[in-house]
Amino acid sequence: MREHPARVALGAFAMTLALAPTPGAAVADPVDPIPAKTFNLFIPGTWETSESADPSRPVGALRPIADRLRRDHGESAVIYFLPYVARAFDNGESYGMSKATALENAGTVLRDYAAQHPDAKFTITGYSQGADAAGDLASAIGNELGPIIADSVVAVALLADPRAGTTGETVVGPRQDGIGIADPRPAGMGSLMGRVSAICAPDDLYCSIDKSQNPLLGQLGTVLGKTPADAADAVKKAATATTVLASVDIPGILDDLTLLPQTVANGDLGSAHTIAGTLNNRLRPLVTLASMIDFTEVSTTLALIPDETGLTKAASVLAAALAHVDFERTADLVGKIQELTWTGAVAVASHTGARTLPTTTTAPSDVRRVARELAVLSRSIVTVRPRTGTEVEAVAPDLRSMATAVTGIVAKRAVTDPATVVLDAVGAGRFYASNSHVHYGSLVVDNEGRDAIDWFGEWLSTSISRAS
Repeated sequence: MREHPARVALGAFAMTLALAPTPGAAVADPVDPIPAKTFNLFIPGTWETSESADPSRPVGALRPIADRLRRDHGESAVIYFLPYVARAFDNGESYGMSKATALENAGTVLRDYAAQHPDAKFTITGYSQGADAAGDLASAIGNELGPIIADSVVAVALLADPRAGTTGETVVGPRQDGIGIADPRPAGMGSLMGRVSAICAPDDLYCSIDKSQNPLLGQLGTVLGKTPADAADAVKKAATATTVLASVDIPGILDDLTLLPQTVANGDLGSAHTIAGTLNNRLRPLVTLASMIDFTEVSTTLALIPDETGLTKAASVLAAALAHVDFERTADLVGKIQELTWTGAVAVASHTGARTLPTTTTAPSDVRRVARELAVLSRSIVTVRPRTGTEVEAVAPDLRSMATAVTGIVAKRAVTDPATVVLDAVGAGRFYASNSHVHYGSLVVDNEGRDAIDWFGEWLSTSISRAS
C-alpha cells in the first residue's frame, strides 16, 4: 500500500530532527522527535512550493515569519512548510485540485503529529492559496470537523485569504471594503473565534473585491469554487478550443454554407458535390470540438483570463457566438447533400458505359429539400451573435468578423500555439490581481509602523509564549 505523501514528508522531517542532535545529547528515536511545545504549520502560496519540497526549509512570503519563530523559540517550536502541488490552471493542475491536495496533506500532518504528541500545541499560517486552505482547515477545526481538537490550536494567521470576510476572524491593518474572491466560509471559525487573525491589502482583489464593481473578476471565484476535476477541465478545454478556433477557416465555412444551397438550386450538382466535400472537411474540427466542450463555459472561462495579445478575449467572443450553432445538424445536412449528389452523379454515369452502379432512389427533389433546410440554417449561422446576458461583449458585427479577429491576432502576434497563450495568461505574473498581493512586506498594519509580515511574526511568537 502506497504511503500518503504528507505522512512520508512528516516521517522524513522527524528523521531530520532525530539525526541532528545537539553535541553530547542522546540520539532521539526517529519516530519520536524532540518534544516540541508547538508545531507550526505553514502553507505557502501558489508556485511557492511543490509536492517534493523539503518541509524543514521555509520558503516564499511566509519565510520571515518562520525565521522569527525559530529565533524566538528555537527547538521548542517545530517549523513545517507543507509540501503540496501549489499550482493554478497550469501544467494540468487546477486551483481547486491544488487546494484539495493542500487540505488533505495538512490534515494528515496535523493528525499524525497530534497522535505522536498528545500535548502539543499548534499554529497554522497560510498565504494566498495557502491561506485559502489554512482558513478552511481552521473553520473545520473550529466546528469540530478537523484533524485536531480546537483547544490545541494557539493561533491561525491568514495572509491574503481568498475567502476573507469569514465570521470569527479578526481583521488586522487597513479595513477593506470587499470580501475574498472565493467568498467567505459559511460555517465561520466556530470555537476558534479570537484566535484567527487576517491581513489583506485593500487593493488586493484576491482578498478584497467588490463583486458588483468587478463582475468578471468576481466570477473567477466561481471558477475557483468548482470541483477539482471541473476546474482543471474548464481551463484545459478553453485552451484546446482556442487552438481549434484559431486554425479553422470559419470565413470559408460561411462562404460554402451560403454557396452550397445556391448551387443546388441552380441544378449544378457536380459543383454542389465538390463544395459539400470541402465543407465537410472544414466543419469536422468544429463538430469534434462541439462534442467535447460547452462553448458557453469556454467563453466564460476565456473571459476571465486576460492576456496582452487580446487572443483570449477575441476567442471568448467567438465561442459565445458558436454556442448557438448546431454543428451536428449542419454537418448532417452537408453530408446528406454530398451523398445525394454523389448517387445522382453515379446514375448519370450510366450513360458513359459504367459497368456497375449503386442502387439509388435519389430524386432531384430530395437534394433540393435538404438544400433548402441548409439554406435556412446557414442564414442563422452567418448572422449569429452572442446573446444578451452572456459574460462577454460582442465586439464584432457578425461571425465572420469575430473569427477574423481571432486569426488576425494569431497572425499579427506570430502565435504558434494558441493553447499556450491561454495557459501562460494564468501564469504566476498574471494570476495575482495586483502588485499588492506580493508586497505584504511593505503594508503597514499598525500605529507602530509594523508591516504585515512583522506583525504576524510577533503575534504568533507572543501567542506561542502565552501557550507555554
